[in-house]
Amino acid sequence: RCAGCGELLEAGGGAPICPSCEDSLQPLEGRRCPRCGDLLISEMGECLSCRDRQRALDEAYPLFRFEGGFRRLLSAYKFKDRRSLAPFLAALAALRVEERWSGWTIVPVPPRPGKIRERGYDQVELIAREFERRGFPVMRLLERLPSREQKRLGRAARGENAKAAYRLKLGVSVPDKALVFDDVVTTGATAEACAAELKRGGAKRAALLALAVD
Repeated sequence: RCAGCGELLEAGGGAPICPSCEDSLQPLEGRRCPRCGDLLISEMGECLSCRDRQRALDEAYPLFRFEGGFRRLLSAYKFKDRRSLAPFLAALAALRVEERWSGWTIVPVPPRPGKIRERGYDQVELIAREFERRGFPVMRLLERLPSREQKRLGRAARGENAKAAYRLKLGVSVPDKALVFDDVVTTGATAEACAAELKRGGAKRAALLALAVD
């Protein structure tokens, strides 16, 4: 059945999504703040919240809003064991990687301890493997320490929690250009913490690619 609407699919099809649901997916369009990826309404260049903030991320780029058809699709992938969506989602992201970050090394955000034991898989890692199959360089440079779940915290608390939650693995060699990859970005605290660690390890530039922004 289609992961978006539940309709029966034709046998022998490709991705587990019907043509109607696939056509309904609308990527974010318009001018964006280069630092956080948020759509710009009247500002020129960076948005107001980024102008006076020091950020480790040089660029952030979410593909979709976490709403409507894409929310149903991503929720099915994350929470309903629709792992067969990984190649489809990776294909959507791969187009942007080729466009914007050719030659960069993809660094997936690591899962919290115990997540794989609870859910059976890590949705970010499955897409990272698809990137590798497509020939993109992927390095798992980061690890997550025991910490509180980000989604249970407010905006301010997320920043402090993320700073203490992520660190470089011992002995890794960090590339000059690192593309942090995550499924959903909310406040950006996780991506910022990961980018800070990568730059501490020697990266000259760090960007974020996320499937969706909530």
